[in-house]
Amino acid sequence: MPRFMVFVRATPSSEGAAEPTPEILSAVGTYNASLLAAGVLLAGEGLVPSSRDSVRITLGASPKVEEGPFPTNELVSGWWILKVKDVQEAVEWARKCPEGCGVLEVRRIAEMEDFGEALGEEGRKREAEMREQVEKLARGE
Repeated sequence: MPRFMVFVRATPSSEGAAEPTPEILSAVGTYNASLLAAGVLLAGEGLVPSSRDSVRITLGASPKVEEGPFPTNELVSGWWILKVKDVQEAVEWARKCPEGCGVLEVRRIAEMEDFGEALGEEGRKREAEMREQVEKLARGE
């Protein structure tokens, strides 16, 4: 089954100094519980404003490192990873998100099959081994 990432686009309020209201935190908690109960939630987190502990690195011949804050229209303020049958189901779940979440973006996560022959057998093997190691780390092994 494919995985989808649902990005919560940043807003002036999510990038501001004000904390989220208890009402929005409760609504998002209820939404998260519904995703979990349905067995579609793999992960999800909120992000602190880009004015706190945020760095942008532009790679190239002369890498450039910039500290936040960054323009709101370039940011996300949170995300979920859902495992569902298709993009339509991911969108259905995203539409149930509380109103205070603002603008959401749904994107399918690339799987090894998406790279066709470009990945090669060795690349597929290496990727499978790394995924296994990541899963062990996630379980605390």
